[in-house]
Amino acid sequence: MFRLFITLALLATISECDHPVGHAWRASDEKGDKPGIGYVLRNENGRITGEAYIIEAAFPHDFSHGRRAAMTIVEQLPTEIIFRAQWNKDLKATLRFQFKEAGWPDSFEAVVSELIGSESFDAETYQFVREK
Repeated sequence: MFRLFITLALLATISECDHPVGHAWRASDEKGDKPGIGYVLRNENGRITGEAYIIEAAFPHDFSHGRRAAMTIVEQLPTEIIFRAQWNKDLKATLRFQFKEAGWPDSFEAVVSELIGSESFDAETYQFVREK
């Protein structure tokens, strides 16, 4: 009976996890008293998925204090990914990641620029680091 309880508790914990199994890389910025932006990218056998986050200013780099939007990958090339992110019906963007390297090392830089959406978006370079 005790084993059954432990098994059910473990299954409940696993089912609440947001992240699928696979390699993931994170990057975020800090904008002082303004909300920051964060990205999670996953590469699972060459298929890229991820999320974009608007992170609360009081908790910089803490993705658990962010508003998450799933990325819809529009196009994927070895050194470029174009994706859409929509946080709510009025706040959406189509963004481009441009990588300097075609591989997925433990850390890498990517330039993030907006294709369609807000007029005030400036391209930024993010340092992605592989989650341990």
